[in-house]
Amino acid sequence: MRIPLDVLDGAWSGQEVGMGVGASGVERLLAVIAEQSLHHGARVGLNALVEAVVRLSGTSGAALYTDDRRVVLSGRAPPGAAREHPWQCFQVGSTTLVVGEPCRDAEERQALLRLTSFGGALLASLAREEAARSERDQLRLDRQRIKELLAHRERTWARAAHDLRTPLLVLQGYIEMMNKGIAGALTPPMQRYLDRMRQSAADLNTRLQNRQRGEAVTTADLRPLLHAAFGPGRPGAARLEVPEEPLRARVPRPTLVLLMRALERVLVGAGASGLEMRVDVPDDCQVWRLSILGQGERPVPERALAGLERLVRRSEARLEVKSEGGLALTLLLPRVAA
Repeated sequence: MRIPLDVLDGAWSGQEVGMGVGASGVERLLAVIAEQSLHHGARVGLNALVEAVVRLSGTSGAALYTDDRRVVLSGRAPPGAAREHPWQCFQVGSTTLVVGEPCRDAEERQALLRLTSFGGALLASLAREEAARSERDQLRLDRQRIKELLAHRERTWARAAHDLRTPLLVLQGYIEMMNKGIAGALTPPMQRYLDRMRQSAADLNTRLQNRQRGEAVTTADLRPLLHAAFGPGRPGAARLEVPEEPLRARVPRPTLVLLMRALERVLVGAGASGLEMRVDVPDDCQVWRLSILGQGERPVPERALAGLERLVRRSEARLEVKSEGGLALTLLLPRVAA
């Protein structure tokens, strides 16, 4: 329950309402009004300030003006001519306080002048609040407009993705048929062209699937992940040969981290030793080729290999594993040109 301002004024000053307050009482009164403004806004503080003016001066009404515009009123509106009366008009800068009856007590006039000055600060705060409110409303409208635009773009993308999926499946089926040799043997140039077609189709399929799941097609740098998984001190430590350029792969970083961990589990499970890893670009294809050579003490664990193959399919990559005459793995990851 809010304590009335006149009760607070009387308690602080020890005087009756309308008999004026001391300097300390005015400062306490301003502190109360400032606290109300802080918690409830500058408009509430302005109303409390004008009400305090009415109670302290004992007049029938008071109003606060800024640039000849009345902002707040309490009690009966002062007459228009009152603004020209020297005892009824208190002005600090562009802020003017008008009371309904003459005020002849010097201490009371000083208190009203102090309240007028504080009213100017509250008016500036009110202007900032209104500007922030207007900006917030504009941001809300902009947000709603962007949401509608994004919804329209998503519907357009969904229709385009549906139209692209059918020819993409036909293209992938044709590539698989050619790779199986149904149409005859392939020459090395034909195989290179077919590999590029397959990679392009896989990239497009990745974009469609990621967009359908609401994910963005992201890229990750392979170099730090290789050093973290197969650097010195790791169970699957290997001698690394990597090119100077950044190894950007079209695979989200969380997926690529899981892929490197699964590859490390496969090598450690097979008891691999003397590992050599080399990263290059085969025949200018749009892939990174990670070649791993070494000696395995045990067969490749099937469970770890199955987990690695799942991540490879998820990354739209390719994996080849050979364990005859030594351990050899080849991983092809979609490449992002530098």
